[in-house]
Amino acid sequence: MTIGILSHFTLSIQPRLSGLRLSLAALILGATFKLFIANAQLAGTLSQIFNQDTFGWVWQSSGTQFLVFMGGATLAICAGVLTSTAMKKGLAFLSLLTLSAGFAASGHTQSAENLPLLPLWIVPHTLIAGFWIWAPINLWPRASLSDTNLSIRTDRFSLFAVWAVPLLFVTGLYLLWRLNGNLWQTGSTLYGQLLLGKLAAALFILGVGALNKFRIAGLLRQSPPLGRAALRKSLSVEATLFTVVLFCVLVATTVTGPGGHHH
Repeated sequence: MTIGILSHFTLSIQPRLSGLRLSLAALILGATFKLFIANAQLAGTLSQIFNQDTFGWVWQSSGTQFLVFMGGATLAICAGVLTSTAMKKGLAFLSLLTLSAGFAASGHTQSAENLPLLPLWIVPHTLIAGFWIWAPINLWPRASLSDTNLSIRTDRFSLFAVWAVPLLFVTGLYLLWRLNGNLWQTGSTLYGQLLLGKLAAALFILGVGALNKFRIAGLLRQSPPLGRAALRKSLSVEATLFTVVLFCVLVATTVTGPGGHHH
């Protein structure tokens, strides 16, 4: 959400950093909570969530990511309080790059042998995913958004999505290949099946996005009420599919991992 808000603001899809405070609060709480949950897992029981003996090990594996996320959050907070639009956008851009890099600082790509640069592929992948996931919220045809402004937002989003989304698929397929080991046997593991589910949902979203660009964008200009109704339906479908994507990622990165759970 934070990456989405920052990227939409930087690319002038939305005029203000609307929703940033809430997303930053969730980001800071989530990153902190993750450290303590990892500590409880390592100690073996939830009652040991603040165990100082095991926290050193947790910090060794997750501390860098936490610091990168906090650095990105600090830049976003600074962007939020500045008055100069140029400086706001500059800091917002640095913040979204930092937050995207935070996802590369921990996780399965870090344990990939002989592939030291693999985590770098996570940066554009999470950046574009954040940009895409924020669309159903930012482009929602709310009553306070005029027909003209709504049309400008959808057109401007499509302008960047046309080249950004294919890059998301390229990085995603490369990561799937490198992490799972074999694209043709992806379905043989739970991890692979979850990533295939994520890919299938993303392809459906891509189809809905194409409909938005080629049909709904024109409809918004020709008949705003019909365009708004069609956009509301398509964004509802996108939001549902994004929930499926996030669920697949959640399970793949917590319950299982690359090369595990063969059937």
